[in-house]
Amino acid sequence: MVQVKEYSNFKEITPMALRKMNRLFVTALFVLTLFSIHMAAAQQAAPDSAIIKLIDETNRKIDRAVVAKDMQFLSKHYGEDFVFTHGTGLIDSKNSWLESIRKSKGYASREHDSTVVELHKDIAIISGKLTVGRLTPARDGTSKYSLRYVRVFALRKKNWEMISHRTTSEWHHD
Repeated sequence: MVQVKEYSNFKEITPMALRKMNRLFVTALFVLTLFSIHMAAAQQAAPDSAIIKLIDETNRKIDRAVVAKDMQFLSKHYGEDFVFTHGTGLIDSKNSWLESIRKSKGYASREHDSTVVELHKDIAIISGKLTVGRLTPARDGTSKYSLRYVRVFALRKKNWEMISHRTTSEWHHD
């Protein structure tokens, strides 16, 4: 409560009351500032979450397109400078990877799990787990394997292109 001394028609605010009013003003200003920061962050987060969802969906669609051998979709979403570093150490370019897909006996499935998208303006880094089912077993008899990966996407001409895939670990299920 503000203490006021009366001097005839003139009222004076005591120093103690002034300190209380100052503290109240500073507290209100602080709360208002926090609210403004929160609202600005919320408005920024919404567009980022939509972009992150789009990139994650594109990442999954690329591997479904590998299964379907949809070369048109793959050509659109692999950058011209794409580099694929396999778990074996083999390195493919865009052209050599697409040619390998064309010539392969094919995949039964390529499904993602545990993906995390890290967005940096026009660059996105995705890490996750990919489980691959082969239509025909490999020479070692395995028909299913999983791998952990890191992929990099770049926004070019309003299109998210994968420019790098690096397998960080790989294991066989059979």
